[in-house]
Amino acid sequence: MDYDTNGICWELIENCSVWNDILEECKRFDKWKPHNPLTIEEEGHPNLSIKLQKFAKDGFNGRWLTKPTKEDFPTFFNWYDKRFGDYEPEIRRLDAGAVILPHLHNHVKEKKYLYNMSINHPKGCKFGIKGGGIIPYKNGDVMKINVHKEHCVWNNSSENRYHVILGVLD
Repeated sequence: MDYDTNGICWELIENCSVWNDILEECKRFDKWKPHNPLTIEEEGHPNLSIKLQKFAKDGFNGRWLTKPTKEDFPTFFNWYDKRFGDYEPEIRRLDAGAVILPHLHNHVKEKKYLYNMSINHPKGCKFGIKGGGIIPYKNGDVMKINVHKEHCVWNNSSENRYHVILGVLD
């Protein structure tokens, strides 16, 4: 757990014991959608900034997402439904070499914390949060993250990184 003067930056909640089976489901899945601001806006996140508009047509390079189904991700849902069942999860893929630029979530419209599971966290991949440093993710780690703090991910590795937005909370 790491704190700054404004509370928790991140906290380890648990480690998912079936992360490797979920990773195999992710690798088999072939219907990824480009992650872009228009997709985010359509899914109820209307906090686009002018800076992000340039990505609206083609999306962010190397960033993909899906709303998983029980048919495509049965192992994931067997694990997920026992813990977080009331939220619609989103699985994201960050290609090798890709970056999630530093950003923070809307303080007014979005809750302060979310649960984020790093299905896999390749060697060389770094997830940083302002005030909390580098989060020491391991494969399968579920973290409570303060998304009102600036954060970013750099997948400085030769393999794709998969993570899941599991739920949001105050």
